[in-house]
Amino acid sequence: MKRKWFACLTNTLFAILLFSVLLSESCRPLGERESEAHKMATETTMAWNRLMLDLERYTPGYRPPISARMFAYVEMAAYEAALPDLKGYESMEQYCPGYERPSILPAVAKFHLPTSVNAAYAQILRDFFPTTPDYMKKRIDDLEDRYARRFHEIIDNEILYQSKTYGQLVSKAVWQWSMTDKEGHDAFLYNFDKKYVPPTCAGCWQPQGNRPLPALLPNWGKVRSFVAAPADVPVKPPLPFEESPGSGLHTEALELLAVSHPLSKENRWIAELWSDDLPGLTVTPAGRWIAIANQALAQAQLPFEQVIETYLKTAMALCDVGIVTWHGKYTYNRERPDSYIRRVMKTEWKPLHDNPNFPSYPSGHSAFGAAAAEVLAAQLGEHFTLTDRTHEHRQEFTGKPRTYLSFAEMAQENAASRVLIGVHYRMDCKEGLRLGKMVGQKVNALALRRAEAGVLSSE
Repeated sequence: MKRKWFACLTNTLFAILLFSVLLSESCRPLGERESEAHKMATETTMAWNRLMLDLERYTPGYRPPISARMFAYVEMAAYEAALPDLKGYESMEQYCPGYERPSILPAVAKFHLPTSVNAAYAQILRDFFPTTPDYMKKRIDDLEDRYARRFHEIIDNEILYQSKTYGQLVSKAVWQWSMTDKEGHDAFLYNFDKKYVPPTCAGCWQPQGNRPLPALLPNWGKVRSFVAAPADVPVKPPLPFEESPGSGLHTEALELLAVSHPLSKENRWIAELWSDDLPGLTVTPAGRWIAIANQALAQAQLPFEQVIETYLKTAMALCDVGIVTWHGKYTYNRERPDSYIRRVMKTEWKPLHDNPNFPSYPSGHSAFGAAAAEVLAAQLGEHFTLTDRTHEHRQEFTGKPRTYLSFAEMAQENAASRVLIGVHYRMDCKEGLRLGKMVGQKVNALALRRAEAGVLSSE
């Protein structure tokens, strides 16, 4: 009797153990059960996104909104190149009037996802960066060839050819669509509008310095957006221009004076860590959030579908918020704080870094950060702990890694850094955060999956 009881107990425990194992298998993240092709596509995608940061950093003309636009078109090309193997996802064709994807999609059985994505990135980056230094062009070639050789070892030549051809065709279609945006296309060649004459009025922005540069991209508000245009996300007016003590603007200038000089060690770290506005030395403020996305996605190990969607939506949010913000800058033409402070309060005062050559209100840094943070939080979670290592090895400033408990916290600190560094009022940053959040929400609402769009799937 005891033996039967023991045997029954043993069998029961074994059944429970087996059930637990099966249950744990079924509850694993989707990425752990992905096909090898999807895993390789993720690796390929992230490698290209790392290279893009060096391309925008070392190529003349890639300033913040230009880089943001570039990211959006490049990620769109990669997303469209992946569509034949993205079950349940819709083309951007329905959201982008004038864009026409290739009419013939290869059958999944004869399609190698990583090859198509690899070819798409390489093709469109060559189009976007014709003026990049030769050593950077070689890096594009080398990265494409590195993955192509790996794929050649495991995939049939005919499938590789069809997949590469499809990726290239998609990129060419996206590039052709970019060309129809006359204000934004090739803008890296024409940063400054020498014909633009800033308004002359009390508190209006004027080019500064011994060798003042013309205004940067004064017509960028006319660039074609993806989801949110300036009319969809109107910029609130800034505080009235007043120089009298006790006025709102005078109070904000006093606050800036108080927090920016002298800077504590902590505040200087924050100010420099988020500066990202030194061409040739750092990534752009838009590129910084692609760098953050790179790190977060590597940490999260999401399935490919979510990786490519995250990159696309992050880039579109950066693009559109740049357009909205620049429209606001040249609508209100508000001068930088140091002009006000040196005229009204302290003649010899200077910000920690030189001012960018465009109006102050609203803050572009703040808007880029809030827009990207909104998308990343939707994709990866509201409470995502990340140690940002973007500037870990910099010698020119304190780039020590810094840990955050959420993307929202990163966006808030990024905005605060602009006051600490002395180039923005609080109102600039507050409005930038508001605009970014609104644009991010609109991008998050974009239905890329058929179920989200309410489209009946035939699969």
